[in-house]
Amino acid sequence: MTCVVARVAIHRVNSEADVVWVDGHSDYGHALEVFWNNYGKDVGPKTSVLILGDARNNYHAPNSWIIKDLSERARNVFWLNPEPKSYWDTGDSIISEYSQHCDGIFEVRNLRQLESFADNLA
Repeated sequence: MTCVVARVAIHRVNSEADVVWVDGHSDYGHALEVFWNNYGKDVGPKTSVLILGDARNNYHAPNSWIIKDLSERARNVFWLNPEPKSYWDTGDSIISEYSQHCDGIFEVRNLRQLESFADNLA
């Protein structure tokens, strides 16, 4: 039963989250644009934005202006990246471009790293 639930959840993420674009690869620029169009107006000085992902944009347009605008409107913007830091900015990773507009980027690959991130917020 758990396997079926997981498959349904994965299918919903792939079909409804609008993170994967026409060519079947992740496209953060497109995902940011969808977020901006749907929720951008709701971001304000009491909002904290958490972005979770590896920032591998598969050579699509980054739309980093959206993160810049969010950072100007929100209380803070943090990016949690599940890849080891040694992989950042290799290949199609554009984490440095996005990080220019974040209050912090953090490697979060496990619960210990997530706990460390949360402790630093307090």
